[in-house]
Amino acid sequence: MLKNIILYIVVFTVVGATSFFLQDQLLSNAEPYFIPLLKKAYTFHYVFSLVLVIVFFIAAKNNSFFQQLGFLYMAALVFKITLFAMIFYPYLLGERIMRQLYRGMLLIPILIFLFLEVFFIAKIMGNKSL
Repeated sequence: MLKNIILYIVVFTVVGATSFFLQDQLLSNAEPYFIPLLKKAYTFHYVFSLVLVIVFFIAAKNNSFFQQLGFLYMAALVFKITLFAMIFYPYLLGERIMRQLYRGMLLIPILIFLFLEVFFIAKIMGNKSL
């Protein structure tokens, strides 16, 4: 169990850090306010997704929760996107003036960590159902 949790932490850290640094290098001449904002977006998705995968890994051990894990994941995904939109609303749709490129770049961490979430949660649920 501890081995799997450490694996999740390592994979999320390596993929998240690599994608952040690649995106940072791609935007080497970005506005000065954008890189700290991008770091906050990556941190938000890293923490939320990692905690979600670990909670699902632990919850999958309980047979009474296993049948509802798919529905719980959908609710958690809606909650995550809603919370992200509330926190970053001024930058995505609000009164902050940002170029469309930067707004689109804020959505890249969503896609990266969503892929990792779905991959690991599908693997957890697939292993349990066998």
